[in-house]
Amino acid sequence: MKHIIQIFRSVALSSMVGLSLVSCSDFLEIKPRDIVTEDNFWNEKADIDQMVTGCYTAMQADAFITRCVLWGEGRSENLQPSTTLQGDDYNLYQIMRENLLPSNPYTSWLSFYYVINKCNTIIKMAPVVSEKDPAYRESDVKATIAEMTALRSLCYFYLIRTFDEVPFYRDAVQQEDEVMIIPASSFDYVLNEIIKDLEAVKGDAILHYAKANSSDELGSNYYSDVNRITRTSINAMLCDMYLWKGDNAKAIECADAVIAQKAADYEEEFGKQTGMSLRSPKLLSGAYGTTTAYLYQATQDSPSTVFEAIFGTGNSFESIFELSFNYQGEGSNYAQSTALGRLYGHFITKGNNGAGHLRPSTDIIAEANNGEFGGFWVNRYDTRFYNSLQASDTRYTNGMIRKGVVSGYYLLTNTGDNASQIPWLNTTLSSYMISANENRNWIFYRLTDVMLMKAEAMLNQLSSDDNSDEATEVKHKVFDIIYLVNMRSVGSPNANNYLRTNQPYATNYDRLRDLLRQERNRELLYEGKRWFDLLRYARQNGNPDIVRRSVASKVSGGGGGSNGFPSMDALYWPYNKDELKVNTYLHQKPIYAKVDDGDDDE
Repeated sequence: MKHIIQIFRSVALSSMVGLSLVSCSDFLEIKPRDIVTEDNFWNEKADIDQMVTGCYTAMQADAFITRCVLWGEGRSENLQPSTTLQGDDYNLYQIMRENLLPSNPYTSWLSFYYVINKCNTIIKMAPVVSEKDPAYRESDVKATIAEMTALRSLCYFYLIRTFDEVPFYRDAVQQEDEVMIIPASSFDYVLNEIIKDLEAVKGDAILHYAKANSSDELGSNYYSDVNRITRTSINAMLCDMYLWKGDNAKAIECADAVIAQKAADYEEEFGKQTGMSLRSPKLLSGAYGTTTAYLYQATQDSPSTVFEAIFGTGNSFESIFELSFNYQGEGSNYAQSTALGRLYGHFITKGNNGAGHLRPSTDIIAEANNGEFGGFWVNRYDTRFYNSLQASDTRYTNGMIRKGVVSGYYLLTNTGDNASQIPWLNTTLSSYMISANENRNWIFYRLTDVMLMKAEAMLNQLSSDDNSDEATEVKHKVFDIIYLVNMRSVGSPNANNYLRTNQPYATNYDRLRDLLRQERNRELLYEGKRWFDLLRYARQNGNPDIVRRSVASKVSGGGGGSNGFPSMDALYWPYNKDELKVNTYLHQKPIYAKVDDGDDDE
């Protein structure tokens, strides 16, 4: 008997406007649109390729990307609601108040299980197609299975970090009579299983896909194979998963594999060139000389280089896995990034200069508006400040998020007497290039993300009171990674300010850990990482204290979060009420079982 969760029946029963994947009428057709049977499909390699493309397309859906943002970043201290959010999207407003209800449609996991089932189906049918089509070779089948296993594992990784315990299955639902109900599996069980799955297929994954064009230094089509799963992206996922598991040695091993592959890629693409452009990635070295990495680098004369390569043009050398969007949108072969447009900017206010439902947090904006750099941002030369957000404007006193919205920005060098305090001018709205379309990519993993995970794993291997020579050497390596990530985004001549200020702490375990966590938040701001990072730190400590401290100012104004996160259970999301009705094996966490579970979405 197959143990399959009732995913499609859940879809059929769900009535949340704009969030369901298919309607009841679609589901009740004799052959549902998304259930493809052996007798009408699965005959040749082209059928497999079409279904594989469909998996990536499903991940580009607004519902999927919206949850990547909200589940990974929404509850963190980095975001606050827009002034009109309560009226614009009441359910999202409740999340920003840390008032999570099982009736909130953003608790629905249907878009993720939809992808999971498509992956399961392809994994099942790939060997069948190979027997029918000689052109679909055994190596191709293995590569397909590796690719779909990775997408499925990534979906499960999001689900356990969001809900803790979730239903886990590897079978394919292809007929309605195959649908059954299963209980949730524990966080640790699912994590171990997806790690095991990825390790089993990693060697079968494609290392590089063919490139259409490798001439664009900033990445236009330069590294387009990052839009699909590769062996490198599987290593990045495994690095992340091992870090959550607490297997720091394996996390470091996987990170080293990613970093080594990127170095090899650099030699392949740039090693034979006699002259390097200012906009090409460069070999950068840490303060102690223990760590090097090929990274883009911002300078005072060209402060937007890093942003334009990674986020503006997209598909950059530093990217590992990202979903590519295009302005052509519906009716074309591309999808628009409507989720980022709605949440971060432009989509909902096309005549209003691009403000979105979510804004930079009050603390981040206050630091910038008060001119007191040195807290969240190291100094005014940190270009990530300018490319992540617009601090103030007469129309938006609470700021606007720019990462994920704009394609670039211009900063004019200040040559006046106050240049050391204000390095660049023209940082108002007019200096940002806001596209008329939502075409910014969504990045799951990139090189500096993996480098910082490696640094965390290295530090985790030490005890706080270990001051041996060996421990000091490890701390120097950790500091070098932090320094590299920071220095490449801080335009000269003040690039060394960070080193002078913080190098005395390079051998202090607690201070070094704080530096690492701060740098990770700055580097990955608004990329769907921060809440998951806070949750991982809390799991390492065995209590939610770090979350309480981090989000204290955000929830102090009221809402469910003002209770101070009384338990670890409060760090996870509630199960959606419709899932509880369908799957009687699911049990709501007590902290959410006591709240109002009504249908009033206002």
